[in-house]
Amino acid sequence: MELIDTGIPELNEILTGGFPKNNSILLAGSCGTGKTILSEQFLFKGAKDYDEVGIYISLSEPSDKILRNLEPFSFYDPELVDSGKIKFLDITEDARLVNLEPLTVSGIINMIASIIRDTEATRVVIDSITGICNSLGSEKKVREFIFELGLQLNYLNCTTILISEVPPMTHQYSIYGVEEFIADGVILLGFYEDRGELIRTLQVVKMRGVNHSRKKHIMEITSDGIQLKPMFEL
Repeated sequence: MELIDTGIPELNEILTGGFPKNNSILLAGSCGTGKTILSEQFLFKGAKDYDEVGIYISLSEPSDKILRNLEPFSFYDPELVDSGKIKFLDITEDARLVNLEPLTVSGIINMIASIIRDTEATRVVIDSITGICNSLGSEKKVREFIFELGLQLNYLNCTTILISEVPPMTHQYSIYGVEEFIADGVILLGFYEDRGELIRTLQVVKMRGVNHSRKKHIMEITSDGIQLKPMFEL
């Protein structure tokens, strides 16, 4: 199995090399756990060092706000955005929605698939799968969407991070309880409290085809991006 660089050296080490190529990874966490930064670091690493096209498909924030929040980080390179090597799309404002029924399963799936094909992206972030599911309205539609998305991603030859928003201080991987079953990997971001301070953590729950560590790690967000260290070093 070919592994690709996650952009985070310590995470590569945990995964004995990186993410399995063309797999989908569910990145679960509550607000403030670092889901967006980890995903962005993954995209910029691919574009900067491996000449890969990356795309960030957002339902939660407009692209101009995402770019402003990226400016303090050393891995951010505006030239990669200007050249189209990395694209940020707010699909709630995408013109293609005018000609589709965005609240139907087929409408959303077709739009995501066409965006990935048109951009020839090999690294993809969907932020968030929870937001899409919430817009569908019924549990039946949610289940249909999740399983159809899993099938489509298998054929699109891209490595995808699916961001999953979960309640804080829980061990949930998703809201609807089925997202983790279509994903090839699950990474859980969380917090624990130490002397009144919230400490970020990262744990790889599963990664098919990889003999990975399941130990929980401390996750720090620095100007260079995410850094990890074993909990016993804290």
